[in-house]
Amino acid sequence: MSEPPTGSPPPSVSSVGRAAFVGLATGMVLGGVWLLVLGLRGLFGKTDCGLLSPNECELLTAANAHIGKVQTLCGGALIALALALYVLLRPYLTPRAPDARP
Repeated sequence: MSEPPTGSPPPSVSSVGRAAFVGLATGMVLGGVWLLVLGLRGLFGKTDCGLLSPNECELLTAANAHIGKVQTLCGGALIALALALYVLLRPYLTPRAPDARP
């Protein structure tokens, strides 16, 4: 069994928390961007009504517009939540300097 070198400090617990938060915030931002893109595509995209009747096409277009609004709102809210958590927890995420004791 090899022992760790004596000069290296043990890994701190705060680095694990920092890594977990960065991963969570990144996932929230990416998920929010994905929802935002899907929502905007539903709002402004053209609906393919190839073999549908006019009533069915109108219903599909209205459903896409409604779902697009909800997805856009939720995507923007998810991005805003991730950024707010980052701003709120930023003081706790910075590494602390070791105490200089003589």
